[in-house]
Amino acid sequence: MEDAWFRHDDAFGTKIGTMLGQFQVSDLMFPRETRLTFQDFMAYRMAGITYDRGVIFDRAFGPVSLAVGTVNGNGITDNFTVNSPGYRRADHMFDNDTHKNVFGRIGMDIGPVNVGLFGLSGEQKSRGGALGATAGTRDTDKRIAGLDLSGSIGAKTHWFMQGLWNDWQGFLDSAPAQDYRWWGGFAGVDYIHSDRWAFSLLYNYADANDFENSGTIFEGININTLTVTASYYFMRNVKGVIELTGDFQKETTGFTAHPTKEGYALVGIDAAF
Repeated sequence: MEDAWFRHDDAFGTKIGTMLGQFQVSDLMFPRETRLTFQDFMAYRMAGITYDRGVIFDRAFGPVSLAVGTVNGNGITDNFTVNSPGYRRADHMFDNDTHKNVFGRIGMDIGPVNVGLFGLSGEQKSRGGALGATAGTRDTDKRIAGLDLSGSIGAKTHWFMQGLWNDWQGFLDSAPAQDYRWWGGFAGVDYIHSDRWAFSLLYNYADANDFENSGTIFEGININTLTVTASYYFMRNVKGVIELTGDFQKETTGFTAHPTKEGYALVGIDAAF
């Protein structure tokens, strides 16, 4: 399962919204599943703030909105085998430690622009192996700070942008005393031409920074792509997509960074039920 949660907009008459279950932490900024491009908001995935399990509390104070939450640090691919006895007894739990990630966002409307500040403090497993491709045994600290902006120009043009600054402390087992900082983000514009046609631009960029020349797969955080998308809606829940992505990141000789270009042309059908 991916999204699976309960929400109440006014818990116990307090005007506090409460969400409990499995969701994406990044939904506080720009929900990935409502984007119009096939290309993803890559900074969210690389920062590890997509699917997780926990709780969020939020409340609006006029033009200001505040949300705080905590998650257990385990994504949808992580579980814990307890080797239960018995016939076909379920033996996978969702949380195998006491560590939690705490996060929050404050948003406000400043004229026609919505501005949001995001922060997260928590822990993640270290990475080991020659390429940093295997999970380590240590719990390491992570910090994320984010800035998001969005707005509209008229009724048809909607723009958005996100920046994320990441601090992964002692992340690599090969250098446990070193901290690794990197940043990334994206910017996009959606133009809703009519009930049938929508056009989108999406720019993804990230700088691996301290991971440069580390000889690990995290050199691959570097990204520099531009995506152009045209969507035609056959009906409300079925659309055709034509998308082109250009890759402007320089190719490298090592296979851990960017050995090949990532540009593509895509034609497809997207349906929801």
